[in-house]
Amino acid sequence: MAALASLVGKPIDPVEAVGWDGDALEAQAFAYLAVRSTLGLPLSLPGTTGVARPMTGGRLFFAPTDQSLPRRPSRA
Repeated sequence: MAALASLVGKPIDPVEAVGWDGDALEAQAFAYLAVRSTLGLPLSLPGTTGVARPMTGGRLFFAPTDQSLPRRPSRA
């Protein structure tokens, strides 16, 4: 945060300084982006990030189902 404060020339305080939970806020932000990405909605917009057109979050890959995973040896 010191680098950001130096860049903008103003003091920067963590969100906890106003009573927010920074970890919860970060988790909510990633959940919001994950839902938008899953729905194929843009995550980056020209007016906010300068991209040429609205951009989605890329490709979504699903983990293999349990049937395709190696089985753990049973303990007899």
